[in-house]
Amino acid sequence: MTRLSDIPVQADPGESRGNASPLVTAVLNNVADTLAQFLESRLATVIDLRAMPQMDAATYQSLKNALSVGEVSAKVEADVTVEIRETQYAGVWWVTHRNEQGGIVTELIEITEIPDILKAHAIDMRAGLQRLRQALAEPSPV
Repeated sequence: MTRLSDIPVQADPGESRGNASPLVTAVLNNVADTLAQFLESRLATVIDLRAMPQMDAATYQSLKNALSVGEVSAKVEADVTVEIRETQYAGVWWVTHRNEQGGIVTELIEITEIPDILKAHAIDMRAGLQRLRQALAEPSPV
């Protein structure tokens, strides 16, 4: 007996769901497949939205609306400003890199537990440890 879950089903990216464009439907299918692969392999994937020349402003906004906003957001102030927000789908992150003028440089969808930009790197951790030890060695102003 064949169970419903045993039947492979794939949506045709050329067809749209509801009022979503075919491109939005294709990207959402890609996100779903990639999230499923991540759960099996633990290998993060990045989808570069700027590499999709056929994405116009309406399609972009439709994709953003479809993914919506989740519970977590962060902002990294470095050479560029990076805004990270979880979508309504855990493990799917919308990451925007902005230049000093506020213009978007790169926009990505990352499928991972936590985007790499939010992870502390060993060099930074060593520098932080060194600063903390120096602060502890200084006399306390009492």
